[in-house]
Amino acid sequence: METRISAKAFAEFVIGGPAKKSSTVRNILRPRSPEAQIPSRYYTRAIGIIRGYHDRENDFSYVTREMKSLYEEAETASTAQARAKRRSNLYAVESYMKVFASRKWKVITCPRIYFSSSDIRISGAPDLAIQDSDRIRLVKLGVRKEKETTAMVRLMLRVIYQAAVTKLKVTTKDITYFDARTGEAISGEPADKHLAKTIDTGCRLLRQMIQANPA
Repeated sequence: METRISAKAFAEFVIGGPAKKSSTVRNILRPRSPEAQIPSRYYTRAIGIIRGYHDRENDFSYVTREMKSLYEEAETASTAQARAKRRSNLYAVESYMKVFASRKWKVITCPRIYFSSSDIRISGAPDLAIQDSDRIRLVKLGVRKEKETTAMVRLMLRVIYQAAVTKLKVTTKDITYFDARTGEAISGEPADKHLAKTIDTGCRLLRQMIQANPA
């Protein structure tokens, strides 16, 4: 039976130590609630504002209005968690605008993309798919934690590239991770080709660990 996992969770599994590998297998065998399994929804509001900005041909007034509304929601939110989520989305939009505001990009719909090996199916879904002239760029949006090393991010980007290249005309450099807190952008590199072997090895190890720990 095919096992499904996100590119981020897979990269954490491969780069992580024994404890992280074991916890990944436990989460697969005993999944948490659907809400807990979809962290990308945390930035739905920011992604919507960014999408609207480009759809309106880089309309700054639209972003200003939406950010004002989001700020007011953050100030009146009933819980600390809700306030933090809205503020994080504000920071994400601010960071994005500082780096990419001048780009004449069009946000497009991305087809479902995934990479499969050893009965492991890894989702390569980006948070944003952007048409940039005759190129397509795929963007993952997040906030890097201390444990999320550059090596982990690059592995995640390589998985997304290998998933995307089967359906889209993309290069490794078209796959980017954007840190919403710092504004740092990390893109894939041709030199990451060696990670293909790491990914296949990781898929085999994950399959072996799952088979050794039946639910």
